[in-house]
Amino acid sequence: MRVFRCESCGALTYLSSSACVQCQAELGFLAEERCQGTFWLQSDGRLLRHGRGDEAWRRCANFQTACACNWMLREDDPNTICLCCRLTVSLPDQSLPENQAAWRDLEAAKRSWMSNVLDLYLPVRPRSEDPERGLAFHFLRQLDADRPVLTGHASGEITINAIESDPVERERSKINLREPYRTLLGHVRHESGHYYWDLLIKDSPLLEPFRALFGDEREDYSAALQRHYDNGPPADWQSAYVSGYATMHPWEDWAETWAHYLHMVDLIQTARAWQLEVGAFDDSRMLALLPESSSLTPEFIDLLKRWTPLTLVANSLNRSLGQGDAYPFALPYTALRKIQFVHDVVKPFHPQGGFLH
Repeated sequence: MRVFRCESCGALTYLSSSACVQCQAELGFLAEERCQGTFWLQSDGRLLRHGRGDEAWRRCANFQTACACNWMLREDDPNTICLCCRLTVSLPDQSLPENQAAWRDLEAAKRSWMSNVLDLYLPVRPRSEDPERGLAFHFLRQLDADRPVLTGHASGEITINAIESDPVERERSKINLREPYRTLLGHVRHESGHYYWDLLIKDSPLLEPFRALFGDEREDYSAALQRHYDNGPPADWQSAYVSGYATMHPWEDWAETWAHYLHMVDLIQTARAWQLEVGAFDDSRMLALLPESSSLTPEFIDLLKRWTPLTLVANSLNRSLGQGDAYPFALPYTALRKIQFVHDVVKPFHPQGGFLH
């Protein structure tokens, strides 16, 4: 995750920080500025932004809950909770400690995802404020064996099973489903891909280019899902997809590819914030693996030149600590073309024409 600097003393701070450990200033994330702000608590209870005169802010009301949200609102904002928290419309019973912990972890993952979305200048509005095109999250826990809670997306409504916040259960699912990577953040990024497909691809001029790369989304989804769980991915899936699950249906291929692009964006921006460069990487070997007829653009190749060495370093550091690979993927050329498609869809929203600039 990106790091920030306390505006008062210059100490390193993080997306989740609510207080500077060095100067004890109050910290909070400012969605509209896509950065972290530093504040001083006044005797009258107001929080004034450091170096900004009388610019007053207040904390999201969920700061005092199990959610522990550290996002800020301007003092005159009529809302009591921040933009990110307003996306959540359903929670499991908060009288139970395990559900409080689930809410905390799920919201932390959602805030990380939303900081990505804001950095890319993608549209995001709560369903309560935009009933037709807004987004809503439901965090639910299964109470009845006959009524399972399924993680998924439908018409702008994202549901995540709260049991996914339990690391033991998540690891069990990862093993049972033979998934090398399964995280809360990954779930949020994947399901948001379905939302943005509806928002950006469906009924747009991008639909036919999408079908040319990902396939025809009009394929029967239920039949594709049953086939996938009965037979698993085809043996040669690694030749064209970012993951085995991406082979199930064009919608899932898009959502997995979308999530992968957000992984890339976040890792590159985190490395940039830390001023991290990998000097030992020889990108000529990577470029030699691309076909002569490659349609990858120079801009996207530049992204790969930044991304690839970071994944190698992350995996090497994990292995030095006796852990598995942090990035357990290998991207074939066809998958790279799909990721470039996502990049080209997202790029026009950014005022500088892409996060790489």
